[in-house]
Amino acid sequence: MPVKYWMFPEGKSPLKVKLWNWSSNVVCGLAGVIAKVYLERLNKCTVYNRETMIDAVDDVRKSGRSLITYSNHNSCIDDPTTLAMMKWRQVVNGKRLRWVLVADEICFTSKPLAVFFSLGKAIPVIRGEGIRQKPMDFALKKINQGGWVHVFPEGKINMEKSYVRLKWGIGRLLTEAKQCPVVLPYYHMGMDDALPTKSPYIPRIKQKITILVGTPIDFSEELEHLKHKMTSTELRKHFTDILQEKLYALRKEAEELHHRNTDS
Repeated sequence: MPVKYWMFPEGKSPLKVKLWNWSSNVVCGLAGVIAKVYLERLNKCTVYNRETMIDAVDDVRKSGRSLITYSNHNSCIDDPTTLAMMKWRQVVNGKRLRWVLVADEICFTSKPLAVFFSLGKAIPVIRGEGIRQKPMDFALKKINQGGWVHVFPEGKINMEKSYVRLKWGIGRLLTEAKQCPVVLPYYHMGMDDALPTKSPYIPRIKQKITILVGTPIDFSEELEHLKHKMTSTELRKHFTDILQEKLYALRKEAEELHHRNTDS
């Protein structure tokens, strides 16, 4: 089943592409400012290892090597958590902001929504269509162009905060990229307090949010070694399992830090 509203200017005229890029930069910049003010000024957002995220994003521009960030998914505003970690010069530069995989049936249900989220560099993924669908190809293309893509590999808003197996899509983006991207995990707590996942869906202020950034991971050598020993399916599973282990290791530490913050 194709994405109902596909708004990206693939194959369009240079003028339309230029106009789309300009509009996207404006939307991303404005959304970034609003999100950062909400998270940092109206709520208390504590970020651990913040410089790691800042440096990783800067390295995308300097080195040209792509970046995959990934995190847990507990609320409808998890994506802006990235913005709370970055410097203002990065937030207002929409051209340098992440592409993010989102649910087609939530963010692309109408043309106006599709226009907004497309300009916000959100890529609509169709649940159940697997890792070979057009949006995943598009995300891989952005990685091959040296871009930054963020993934919620749990594949849904995990309202129960249960331990779930990560989807293999992130494994595909890692193992099929022309040049192995750097991978950076982070785990956040308290986003569902800022915006509850149950009615009434009203943003709150003065909530405590904790974000723990992990260590950048370079799988280049291991991937090159295993390419000669594993099938593509085995590679995807292998690296997805590693990323899952690292994410949930961060979870334990993030929970301890968050409880310490809320108790203080």
